[in-house]
Amino acid sequence: MAMTKKQAAQRILDSFETESRRKNRTILSLVPALATSAAIAVYYSYEVAIGCILLFLALIQFGHERVGKSIEESKVASIASLGWKMEDLDDDDLVEKLNKIIHK
Repeated sequence: MAMTKKQAAQRILDSFETESRRKNRTILSLVPALATSAAIAVYYSYEVAIGCILLFLALIQFGHERVGKSIEESKVASIASLGWKMEDLDDDDLVEKLNKIIHK
């Protein structure tokens, strides 16, 4: 997918923001899983509740890994579009460089 430099820079900034929120959202997704499993344990049986929590945890882990992979692929595509290397992401002034590209 061909991107302009502005789009690629914005996409890198968005991926940094999404990456910072990923852990919080994963932890937040545990709340309904635990609540549902607790309700099942109270009203049905704890064996089924343990199975449910294991299933929910597997789904949450899958989602967490999938989002991480998607973020990484987005970064790679954007960096390639800018003509940079992956090592350029470690630069301290990266956000300033990206903002300069966006606001040109």
